[in-house]
Amino acid sequence: DDDDGDDDRRSKNLTWRDVDTKYDTRDTSSLGDELSSSTRPGRDPGALTRFVAEKKSNAKKNAKSLFGVFGENELKEVAQLAVPALGSLLADPLMSLIDTAAVGRHGSTSLAALGPNTAVFQIVFQLFSFLSITTTGMVARACAEGDTKTVRRALANATLLALGFGSAVCVGLNVFADDVLRLMGCSAELTSAAAPYLKIRALAIPAVLFATSAQGGCLGQQDSKTPLRIFLAAGVINVLGDLCLVGNMGVRGAAYATLAAQWVSAFLFFKVLSGRKMLPEKWSHWRLPTAGELQNITKISGMLLLGSLCRMGVYTLMTTTAIKLGTLTMAAHQVALQIFWTLTYFVDPLFVAATSFIARDFGRRPERVRKMAWLLMVLAIGVGVVIAGLSFAISTYGPGVFTEDVLIQTAIRGVGPLMAASQLVSALVLVTEGVLIGCGDLRYLLNVHCLNFVCLAGVLWWVGKSSLGLNGIWIGVFLNQSLRMVQHAAHMAKGGGPDLFGNKSLAKK
Repeated sequence: DDDDGDDDRRSKNLTWRDVDTKYDTRDTSSLGDELSSSTRPGRDPGALTRFVAEKKSNAKKNAKSLFGVFGENELKEVAQLAVPALGSLLADPLMSLIDTAAVGRHGSTSLAALGPNTAVFQIVFQLFSFLSITTTGMVARACAEGDTKTVRRALANATLLALGFGSAVCVGLNVFADDVLRLMGCSAELTSAAAPYLKIRALAIPAVLFATSAQGGCLGQQDSKTPLRIFLAAGVINVLGDLCLVGNMGVRGAAYATLAAQWVSAFLFFKVLSGRKMLPEKWSHWRLPTAGELQNITKISGMLLLGSLCRMGVYTLMTTTAIKLGTLTMAAHQVALQIFWTLTYFVDPLFVAATSFIARDFGRRPERVRKMAWLLMVLAIGVGVVIAGLSFAISTYGPGVFTEDVLIQTAIRGVGPLMAASQLVSALVLVTEGVLIGCGDLRYLLNVHCLNFVCLAGVLWWVGKSSLGLNGIWIGVFLNQSLRMVQHAAHMAKGGGPDLFGNKSLAKK
C-alpha cells in the first residue's frame, strides 16, 4: 500500500547511524548475524534496505505475540531450549523418586533409610553446582567468539575439578558414613540400614559431577537435546536395575541401580564431547587449572553457592526433625519430599529463561525487563497451579504406589493440602529468584536465604517439641516459601530487581 511505499522510500534515505539509533544494533543477541562485517556499507549496498524490511517484519510478528513481550522467534528459542532441558533437569530427582517407589515396596525401615541419604546427596550436588553454572557461561561466550581452544580449556578444567572434588567426597563419605548419618540425627538402627546405600551411591559422585559439567557444556552450545537423550537412557537403566535388584537386595539394590545409571551417563557425555572435539585430544594437554582460571570459575558463583547451601540447609533441618520424630514419620516425609522436589523441577525451565533473558536485557532495556519479569511470574503462577493440583492428587490418591504401610499412607494424605499450597508458592518464588539473579541481586538473595535458615530452624525446633508431627514440618515448608515470597515482593515494590512498578524511572523524572 502507499504507507509501505513511503516506508520503502524513507528506508533508502536512512544511514547506518539512523539504523543503529532506531534499532539498537549493539544488541547482537536480537540481531544474530544480520549485521556481520559483510553487510556493512561498501560490502553489500543492499544490506541496509533488507535490514530495515526484516526489522519491520519482525516488529509485526512481535505485535501479535504473547502480551507483546515474546515474539515468534523468542518463543521458539525458549521452547527449543526449555522443553528438552526439563527432561534433563528432572533426571536426578526422578532417579531418587524411582528408588523411593521401589524401596518403599520393600519395607518402612528401608524407605526411612533413603531420607537422610537423599538429603546428603542433595547437599553434595548443590555444593558443586557452580561447576555447571560457570561451564555453561564460559562455553557459551567462547562458542559465540569461535574460540574452540577456550571451550576445550573450560571443559577440561571442569572435568578435572569434577573428578577431583567427586573422588574426595566419595572417599570421605565411605570413610565417615556412620558419622555423617549420626550427624543427620539417625538412630543406630537407621544408621545401619542407611549406611550401605550411602557408601555405594557415593561411588557415583565423580560421575555425577562430570555429567553436570558436561551438561553445562552442551547447554553452552544451546544443545539441550543431547543431555535429554543421555539422561533418558540413564533413567531406563535405573528402572531396570531397581526391578532386578531391589527385590533381593533391598536398599543396596537401589544404590547399585543408581550407581550404574550415573556412570553410564558420564560415559555417554564423555563420548559426545570427545566426538565434538570439545575436550583435549592429547593427554599432554590435560593440566590442572591455573590460579587465574580458578578465580574465574568461583568469582561469579560464590554467592550463589552460599545461597544454595542455605536452601539445602533448610531441607536438611526438615529431614533431621523428621528423623527425631520416628521411623514412620521419616518414611512419610521421604515420600512427601520426593514428590515435592520432583514437581518443583517442572518450574525450572522458567527459572532458566528468567536468568537468561533478564540478564541479557537488564541495564539496557528496562521496559522490556519489566514486561518479561511480569510475564514469567504470571506463567510461574500458572505452572504452580498445575503442579499444586498434581501434588495434592498424588499425595491423596497415590501413596500406595510408594508404600504398602497404611500408617505411612495416612500420614502422607494428611499433609496433602500443605504440600499443594507450598508447591504453588514455591513455583512463584523460584521464578522470582531467577529474575532477581538475572538482575544481579545476589547479595540480597544471600541475605534472604541466611535469614530464612535461622527462622526455619526456630520453627522446626518448636515442631520437635510439639505434637504436630509431620504436619508441623510441612507447616514449616509453607512458612519458608511464603516468607521468601513476602520478602521478594517487598524488595521489588521498593524498586529492587526488575523495577516492576517503574519506581526508579519515576525517581529520575
